[in-house]
Amino acid sequence: MSQQGNQGKLPSEAELQRFVKESRRLRFKTVDGSTYVGVLRFFDQHVFALSLSEGDFTLLRANVVGYGIDQSR
Repeated sequence: MSQQGNQGKLPSEAELQRFVKESRRLRFKTVDGSTYVGVLRFFDQHVFALSLSEGDFTLLRANVVGYGIDQSR
């Protein structure tokens, strides 16, 4: 998993907005080795707000080392 998108580019604002609009399930890996899978509800320059099966959760962007579309289903 990488924070890099296609062709080694970071996901654009438009791509992240599309993930929110389409309610795409994403997988986030954090600096402590944890993995969170959920729907991206919103984001800004500091956080990713996720809807997980256990409830809503906010991740600091600085703690995220990688993210991408969840392929587990």
